[in-house]
Amino acid sequence: MRTYLTISVCIIFSLSALGKSQKNNINVKKDSSYIESYYNDLIVRLYSGEKTHSLDLSDLNNPYHILYQPNGYFNLGVGVNYKWFGLSLASKVPFFLNSEIRKGETRRFGLQSYIYTNKLSIDILSSYLKGYYLNNSYLYLHSFSKDIEYQRNDISSLNFGISVNYIFNNSRFSYKAALGDTEKQKKSAGSLIAGGSIYSYQTKADSSFVPRGIDAKYFIKTRDLSRSGVIAFNANLGYAYSLVFLKNGIFTMSYLLGAGFQDNSFEGVSDTGTHQWAFDFKHTGRFGIGYRLNTYNARVSVIRSTQYTNLKINDLSIGHGTNFMQVSLGKRFSVGK
Repeated sequence: MRTYLTISVCIIFSLSALGKSQKNNINVKKDSSYIESYYNDLIVRLYSGEKTHSLDLSDLNNPYHILYQPNGYFNLGVGVNYKWFGLSLASKVPFFLNSEIRKGETRRFGLQSYIYTNKLSIDILSSYLKGYYLNNSYLYLHSFSKDIEYQRNDISSLNFGISVNYIFNNSRFSYKAALGDTEKQKKSAGSLIAGGSIYSYQTKADSSFVPRGIDAKYFIKTRDLSRSGVIAFNANLGYAYSLVFLKNGIFTMSYLLGAGFQDNSFEGVSDTGTHQWAFDFKHTGRFGIGYRLNTYNARVSVIRSTQYTNLKINDLSIGHGTNFMQVSLGKRFSVGK
C-alpha cells in the first residue's frame, strides 16, 4: 500500500511539473549569443542505446562487494521533434543481444525518460525486471568461469521515481544542446542546478541475495536477506557545465547530489520484515559529447544514477543504480520561419 501511495504522489508531482514547465517555456528569454534554438525546425534522428538497473551489495566491515545486473541489450530507433511535439520508437537490435546461456534471461517492462525543458530537467524511472546475473561470477564462486555467470532468475525488482530540478542559468546554459538535438550551445556556459526527488526501489528473491558459495567471513549478519525496499525523499544540488570546442562541438558534464531521508524495509528467508528510517544520499552524473556539421548532429550521452540504502545494523549497504547510454545521429530540416 505504501508503494502504491508513493507512485500516485510521483505521478501527480510529475504531471504538475510538466504542465508548469510547458507554460513557462513560452516566457523564457534566451541569450542568442549563447543559445540558438531550432524550435521551428523538424529534427529527425537515428539512435541506439541501452538502459539497465544494477543491484550492488557491499559489506560495510570489509572492502568487498558483489554486483547483480540484468541481461541487457541495445535498441535501435527513430525519433522526431517539431516545436512542442516529440516521438521516439525503438526495438531490440538482434546482433547486440547478450547470450542467455551465459547471462540468463531477463524479463522487463517500464519507462525510463529524461526530459529537458528551458528551465527544468526531469528524470522519470518506472521499471520491472526479473532475472539477474552475478557480474564476474568466477571472482567470487570457484565453480564458475568466464564462459558462464551465476544466474538468479528468482530476483525481481520494481522501481519507480521522479527527479525535478531547476536550471538557474537557463538563459545561457542548455541541456537541450548538451543531451538533445533541438538547441545549439554557441558559447561555453554552466549553471547551478537544484530540486528534489522521490524514489521507490523494491527488490525480492526466493532465497538469500548472498550466494551460499560466498566466503562465510563476508556479510556475516545478512546472509539470510532476501527482500529489501526503499522509499526515499531527497533534496538535490549540483552543477553542470558545457564546453564548446571547434566552434560546433560540445562537451558537457554535470553532477547532482541528493540527500534526505528514506524508509528502509528488509526481511530474510526465515524472519519477518523490519522497517528503519535513515539518512540517505543519491547521486546522478551526466556526460555528453557531440558535434554539429551544417544540418547534421552526432551525439553520445551517458547518465548514471545511484541510490544507496545503508543498512548499517545488518553490516550491509545496497546500491540501486540505473544507467542510460545513447548514441544518435540527427538531421535538421527547416520547414518555416
